[in-house]
Parts: sequence; structure tokens; C-alpha cells
Amino acid sequence: MEKISLEELSRKIIKPWSPIDAMFVNDSAIRIAKMEGEFVWHRHDNGDEFFLVHDGEFTLHTEEQNFNLKKGECILVPKGVLHCPETNSSATVLVFELKETKQYGD
Repeated sequence: MEKISLEELSRKIIKPWSPIDAMFVNDSAIRIAKMEGEFVWHRHDNGDEFFLVHDGEFTLHTEEQNFNLKKGECILVPKGVLHCPETNSSATVLVFELKETKQYGD
């Protein structure tokens, strides 16, 4: 077992959109990432993706709806859903996904 400081991990993030693995739970990874600006539209065909806002806020765009998320809020993106995260400032999020999930989608 290991205790992890999310604050310390977030300081290790060198650039936006470069997640760091915080820990692994069974076949899933918990990653911490900084968001700045807009990411690319993508989908994950093999697994769901869960976002938990640790700091700041961001918008998760889908083809059907936009979701504004603030600190302490979370959202599950079901596998196969086209999505694009974006922030006007900066946000730090925890991402729960399968270990083999590709950042830019399938």
C-alpha cells in the first residue's frame, strides 16, 4: 500500500494533456492530468472513461451535449462516445480508465 498526494503529483505534470499514472486498480489506471485549452475530438471503443475534477473547471463536449464540470464534480463517458474536453483557463482532473486506453482515442 502507498499513500499518494494529489497535490505533489499535480506539481510533477510538465505540460498540459500529459497525464501521469497515479495508481492502478485491477485492470484500470487512475491518472492525473492538467487541461489547458481544447483537446482533440476522440472516442474510446474498448472502455468507459471517468473524469473527476480535482481543481478548476472544464467543459466536456459531446455530439449531443456540453457538460460544465467544476471542482468535486465528475462524469462518466461511456465507451464509443465521441468527446472533447476544453477549458478556458486550467483544470486538474483525475481520469479513471482501462490501463491500455490510448489518450487520443481508438
